[in-house]
Amino acid sequence: VVATQSSVSSGINAEYGEEMTIKLTYWSIRGLGEPIRHLLRYQNEEWVDNALPPTPASFREYAKMRDQEDMPFGNLPFIEDDGKKITQSITIMRHLGRKFGLYPSDPEELVMCEIVEQEIFDLRNRITAACYDRYAARGPNFPASEKGVFDHEHLRRNFLRRFKERIPKFEKTLTKAFLLGDKPVYVDFLLYEYLDQLKEFLPEAFENCANVLNYLSRFKELPNLKEWFESDEYKQGNYINAPHAYWNGKD
Repeated sequence: VVATQSSVSSGINAEYGEEMTIKLTYWSIRGLGEPIRHLLRYQNEEWVDNALPPTPASFREYAKMRDQEDMPFGNLPFIEDDGKKITQSITIMRHLGRKFGLYPSDPEELVMCEIVEQEIFDLRNRITAACYDRYAARGPNFPASEKGVFDHEHLRRNFLRRFKERIPKFEKTLTKAFLLGDKPVYVDFLLYEYLDQLKEFLPEAFENCANVLNYLSRFKELPNLKEWFESDEYKQGNYINAPHAYWNGKD
């Protein structure tokens, strides 16, 4: 699938040389891949979205990719850019931020980006912990636990209490148009997507959070992204987690 984007070389740093089409491989869910997709949509470059449906056939295809020698620490998502494969979603976001001029050069601003990056990623990982049964069987080589019991509602309640302690900090931080100022940086694409996923999972935590909600609305008005958020494809919705998760964000 080729994302329908015009080929415009805006914001590419000279050190990266000639423009190459970037290919993203990830599951056909939002998950950890959607911040990367948002950044590429915003950049208005041609890119390929290799979205794998979460099926046994796709898992077998992924297993072959994972074991290739040019795949460092093989996992999803990964991108192919300028003949290289890059794994780890945060590393991908930093790489694209540097490539497209969305990475701060000021040391203090960079520290703020990294703090917020790690905070929001920690919270996103708690969605995973609360929604996927870690004790279930994972195929013939990974049998189910004989002692562990997964309790989705218990985990969600505990996470809600934790998130209600954390979201006021975002409310105090997001007082500008974007994290650092009038223009987004790479971490804004992470921040929007994971806050939006959290809003779907824990909507009650977002009451009286005007700064956070206004931030989410401003993000959806960004050039090129506005078109995406108004598209039929976006409006029909997509899974946040895989369909088999206890909460997947769609069913």
